[in-house]
Amino acid sequence: MSQTLVPEIQTALLKTLKQLLQDQTQQTPLLLDGDSVDQLLNSKKIYNAYYDLAEQIYVLMGFQLEQSAAFQHSLLRCILEQGRLPIYISNAENINSAESSQPLFDHTQMMQNPDTDALESIDQLDFLDELYLSPPVEPETELSFINNSFVATPLMTTSLLLSSTTDNGSNNTDHNHNNASGKPNHEVKMVKKMPHFQIPNARVGQDYQARIQMQYPVKEDVLICSESIKIPEDLGIVFDDQAQQLQGIPLQAGEFKLAFQYKNNEAAQAWSSGEVTFIITADPRSLWQVNEPDINEPYQKAHSDHQLIQTEHFNLAACSQRGRSHEHAGTFRDDDFLIARVAETDWSVLIVADGAGSASYSRQGSLLAVQSAAKTLTDYLEQYHAHLDSLLLQWQVGSDDEMTKSVAQQIYKDFHDTFYKTAQVAIETIEQEAELKQVAAKAYATTLLVAVVKQCEQKTFISTFWIGDGAIAVYAKDKVRLMGKPDGGEFAGQTRFLDRSFAQQFASRVNIGYYDDCEAVILMTDGISDPRFETDAGLANHEKWQALWQEIEPQLQQSHPEQALLEWSKFFSAGHHDDRTLAILWNKPVITDVEDVVHD
Repeated sequence: MSQTLVPEIQTALLKTLKQLLQDQTQQTPLLLDGDSVDQLLNSKKIYNAYYDLAEQIYVLMGFQLEQSAAFQHSLLRCILEQGRLPIYISNAENINSAESSQPLFDHTQMMQNPDTDALESIDQLDFLDELYLSPPVEPETELSFINNSFVATPLMTTSLLLSSTTDNGSNNTDHNHNNASGKPNHEVKMVKKMPHFQIPNARVGQDYQARIQMQYPVKEDVLICSESIKIPEDLGIVFDDQAQQLQGIPLQAGEFKLAFQYKNNEAAQAWSSGEVTFIITADPRSLWQVNEPDINEPYQKAHSDHQLIQTEHFNLAACSQRGRSHEHAGTFRDDDFLIARVAETDWSVLIVADGAGSASYSRQGSLLAVQSAAKTLTDYLEQYHAHLDSLLLQWQVGSDDEMTKSVAQQIYKDFHDTFYKTAQVAIETIEQEAELKQVAAKAYATTLLVAVVKQCEQKTFISTFWIGDGAIAVYAKDKVRLMGKPDGGEFAGQTRFLDRSFAQQFASRVNIGYYDDCEAVILMTDGISDPRFETDAGLANHEKWQALWQEIEPQLQQSHPEQALLEWSKFFSAGHHDDRTLAILWNKPVITDVEDVVHD
């Protein structure tokens, strides 16, 4: 019996064989004839060994893999779903024809076409990386998103019962000498494949309904005797005789062997015995550990923080929560924030920063960046807010008259220069700290997202500086305005950080706007933007912002909105376990005095 491998597995297996057959001292392949290569490539035993490697990787790393949103598109998962290839040898076949005469795949065309040769550039192959993650799925052309939630699907393998035939004297063939053709005989191993059953995996805490299905010798549902199947009482699962299925909410994880009696159809006279392996996976949330950092580490930092500022017409709130990945690893929160109101004015400053996870002291880098930036900006606003207010009085919101254009250009220049100074001072502050520690400044790498806001009763002016990932937006009921764009790298998780290269294309990092329909100004690190928006295209999707606002707004109505936001930020999203930081300014609703309402 033959089985076709999917193209991705074919290519990876070819690359692996090439690597194994390569002379590492000369970086050249061993010289083998075409028949020898064919024999290797079409060997089910070699493929099954390849599968066994993938299975062992999954056994050792299954927990980490399930947390990766990319795992569902990975080659490793593809190999596991392909499963082992059954090897069936009848006693009428010679051992040399044990493998199917039908090749697993035809590699001839690949070998003849150098442009598509799956075996070339093997020196650049990182085999385990190829197993671990395949290239990411490209976003759709329209403003949509890729659902990244990992949903476990059964990764079942075929069970084979191997037995060797013995010569009991009734067979005329002499296995130890020659056959009638004069060629040596080989001992032939028989494969007796028993009836095989499967049932989809379950997960602790999730509603489950599924039928046991025969996979071999035919794939079909069977009639199961409800009294014969024994299920542990504390499992949370029962067998429904009428629906002929297992159902319930699993209470514990594990692998359970369920024996039962079955019939292929109701007309059958006798019951047969069967067994199925029922796998219940743990709730991923229960697998996360909460570990404390080393108390001797420098730059100790609280695992969470929050702040609230209330004014007559608007409020500011911010929160920051250590991510599950940091909890599990026993490391500190790398994010930081700062919100401030300039006294006796309508001007405010909101800042969030995300320290690089790969940088040793990024938790301090984010703290230094927000504190330094806040001081530079509040000092500027305290000195020049009257000048800015006079300019804004000449700005007609929604108009493009010459006066408005001129005012906008002047204000933009003022903030461009101010943000340039802000970034310079923040970098110098970090460099000074690095020099004291005698380490490279990149050990303090951090992003920096800043918003300066003047919030009047009906109008919102905003100027922003944005370097790194995350998001800054002005939210309105019918429109969302992104105040810049995130710095994404070639691969997921890559971004830019605040360093001396910030001057490159600096003007594109500064934006201003003046609006009369603003409900809130929102800043967030990628710990929130990634699970809620997925891609850069997602950040431009108004429906996603509306969905986020529906989650956030109820928290703002609480008596302690900053604490409510902090609790909200602990939401679980598979594959997204980074620190989460949010800063928000929102308008208080205008309340009409009842006495001022004129009744007809």
